[in-house]
Amino acid sequence: MTTIQDVAKHAHVGVATVSRVLNECGYVKADTREKVMSAIRELNYTPNEMARNLYHKKTGIVAIIIPEVSHPYFAEFTNAAEIALFRKGYQTMICNTWREQNYETYYLELLKKQRVDGIITGVHTLDIEQYQEVNRPIVALDRQLGDQIPFVAVDHEKGGRMAAQLLINAGCKTVLQCTGHRKVSTPSNARHEVFEQVMKEHSIVCHNYLLKWNGFQYSDYADAALKIAENFGNLDGYFATDVMAVTLIQTLEAKGRKYPEDFKIVAYDGTYLSRVPYPKLTTIVQPIDQLADVCVNLLIDRIQGKPVEKKCIQLEVTLREGDSTKPFPSGRGK
Repeated sequence: MTTIQDVAKHAHVGVATVSRVLNECGYVKADTREKVMSAIRELNYTPNEMARNLYHKKTGIVAIIIPEVSHPYFAEFTNAAEIALFRKGYQTMICNTWREQNYETYYLELLKKQRVDGIITGVHTLDIEQYQEVNRPIVALDRQLGDQIPFVAVDHEKGGRMAAQLLINAGCKTVLQCTGHRKVSTPSNARHEVFEQVMKEHSIVCHNYLLKWNGFQYSDYADAALKIAENFGNLDGYFATDVMAVTLIQTLEAKGRKYPEDFKIVAYDGTYLSRVPYPKLTTIVQPIDQLADVCVNLLIDRIQGKPVEKKCIQLEVTLREGDSTKPFPSGRGK
């Protein structure tokens, strides 16, 4: 294996000179720099990335903290963010909190000790103070973690209004939306507030079903779908995230209801799972790949010490219309 000493000997310069060329610091004459670069090419020398990072007091690692890596939304986001980070020259440490708050604390302590260059977090913790204690650049995905931590989200108000109007246009009279824990400080709460408000304005009965806090495993959605089917199974409209929507369709059909003839449903997120049901599911789509790119670029700017102009970066949602919101036949219920 070629070493930095071999390069120095081949170029007839000192090791310190090679180091300055590799780390792009300090003065090196142009002809000397070219001799070093020529030696590197001829010897096919690959610099020790860890050593270079230590020299610059960097690790070259970014941590992504998520509540459940198997969840379609977080899986797609993490995949896109990892690709974006790799293209920027960073490695990714994926930290799955496994639903337990103490795991999140454990990872934050571990990250502080390992001195990662930055953190992207999408967790649903109720305790934001521990993030404010981390002396590392942090960017939050769809979370509000304090004035010093920027976050990236979509226009949830638009998404909630869009979903409500779709169900109204379909002719729904009694609807239900699945909501997360309102104590979690997340911009996504806005979509539920707007959805409920629009329904009220149109004199449509709107039920809110509170999902389990931090419950991102399939069993959590299956339990919720069963309870909804048992207590709200005769409603004609539903609004939920992709996983919940698909699970709810399966559960209601198992109870004898026909989809989408008997009930209409709007999904939210736009992951691959929303493409599974047939007839096609109407979905409010979050630009997950774009969310990941913006989070990564924003974090790298913070790592490099660049000022953050916006506390919140908001992206647009789009509509992928399917068959699940086609209007009920005219004269229904007469």
